[in-house]
Amino acid sequence: MKLSALFPVRYGIFMKLLTTFLLVFIPVYLISSLMNKFGVDIIRQQLLVLMEQKSDFFVSSMDSELERVFQLQQDFLKDQDLQAISIRSDTLTPYERTKTINDLHSKLYALSGSSRYIKEALIMMPNIQRRLSSLTGQTELEPKELDDLLHKKTSNSGLVASDDRIYFPMGFPHLNNAMFIVVIELSVSKIREELADPKAIGNGTSYIVSNEGNSSFVIPAAGANAETMQFIQQTAAMQDTAFRLDNKSYLRFTKSFKFSNWSFVTIVEEGQMLQPVYAFKTWLTVLYAIAGIVVLVVSLLLLRFIHKPMRKLMQALKMVEIGQFNINLQHSHKDEFHYLYQQFNKMTAQLNILVQQVYEQTIRSQKAELKQLQSQVNPHFLYNSLYILYRMAQAEDFEGVSAMSKHLGDYFKFITQNKADFIPLDKELQHAKTYTLIQQIRFGSRIAFQFTEYGPVDGWEVPRLIIQPFIENAIVHGLEDTHKDGMVHVRIIATPHRLTIEIEDNGKGVSLEQLQKWDNKAALEDEFRDHALWNVHRRLHLRFGNSSGVQLQSNHFGGLTATLTILTERENVYE
Repeated sequence: MKLSALFPVRYGIFMKLLTTFLLVFIPVYLISSLMNKFGVDIIRQQLLVLMEQKSDFFVSSMDSELERVFQLQQDFLKDQDLQAISIRSDTLTPYERTKTINDLHSKLYALSGSSRYIKEALIMMPNIQRRLSSLTGQTELEPKELDDLLHKKTSNSGLVASDDRIYFPMGFPHLNNAMFIVVIELSVSKIREELADPKAIGNGTSYIVSNEGNSSFVIPAAGANAETMQFIQQTAAMQDTAFRLDNKSYLRFTKSFKFSNWSFVTIVEEGQMLQPVYAFKTWLTVLYAIAGIVVLVVSLLLLRFIHKPMRKLMQALKMVEIGQFNINLQHSHKDEFHYLYQQFNKMTAQLNILVQQVYEQTIRSQKAELKQLQSQVNPHFLYNSLYILYRMAQAEDFEGVSAMSKHLGDYFKFITQNKADFIPLDKELQHAKTYTLIQQIRFGSRIAFQFTEYGPVDGWEVPRLIIQPFIENAIVHGLEDTHKDGMVHVRIIATPHRLTIEIEDNGKGVSLEQLQKWDNKAALEDEFRDHALWNVHRRLHLRFGNSSGVQLQSNHFGGLTATLTILTERENVYE
């Protein structure tokens, strides 16, 4: 498809150059944007991998530590001193009881120091109403504390999370019916310190969501303020890896603990995390803006130094095309257009001289050819008409001779009035009708003639003798051997700017080869030069232009239809 069909305006050099700039600039822009997008995606994926590795390390290390603490607690239940003081304390002497409690306190202190996550290790001994702690030593057992401990529901891992406390309660032989209970409370502050990563990337937070027991609570990183806690509450229910909140984009990674019913959540702000990439994107945008300005400046320069001078030259050429040669182009810059304008001015001056020289000669030549073509048509009918009159006189058909003489007089009166090359259309029609009356006398009922007019014909002037030759051609070549039902129909279709004359017959017609030759009449001008129809065609061409002329085609009667088309100058422009 041509570019001119895609654009309603003229697709000139300026538009082509501008399009070329855009075709170069747009792919570069798209490729750069895609590269930037791919770079952001790659960095985002790498950060997600980094977050996953960090989460795996943190969760796996804490899982291992909690499992180790749980195993130490289980081993502590089998301590002989603990069983002795709790089960058979009444059999011990005061010295043995004091020594056993001191030994247990030392062991609790050692157990408490065995892990950075242990805040306190304690033993509750209901049989002797004593409470032994690694922090406070031996104290009286609080019934309420014991009752709360026994009624707190533990998770599958044995953890109890309640009132911002996390601890392992473990009783012997069972927690609900225990002779003694060993409790290890985890240090929430230590866990929060572990969550606070000074090397974290981006504005975000890390926290642990605990769903141990009947209640759930969040363990935030150390230093979390009220705003951070509100952010955690807003995002706690979200599960998507990427989400938006308050017009900011965040990345979220969640890792579940194996030992406990906990989840480690890390959230970072994507904008802060990708800040180096966004800085590169800013410079890329500046580069795009500079490239756009360069394209704009170059386009304006092309518009000024190439497009406008070229358009001025094109407008001058259009004026020359319509015959205006008094043009003098001026160009202020000493460049290629200055030379072109000078040569154009010389050309138009020379053309103006040549037009003046050949104009009169051309007009005279056309008039001479018109006269010659018309003279070829005028005598053509004389032979046939005299022969018809001779036959009628031989047959002593005096009425026919009288009518024939009258029609012949009218006919030759029209022929001999050679005052003008063009006559009103109604006079040309009247002459054609006179001719058909003469032929009607000759053929009688063998041939019927009909004239039909559509539109106003009084406003048209046409060359002399353009209808009669076609009626004669229809009779001589198509209907002369017809014995009955012959027909010649002349239709006149007149509009303000177009005149169509159709002469239709139902004779024997012409061959396809002859029609093809006529369609190629420009290439076979020598073959048709002396033909009456060709003469009419050439006369219409000379007077009304190449869009006017004669067309021949077969019709549905089997005969021939000749169509004469005459277009005014205005209609020729539209054509």
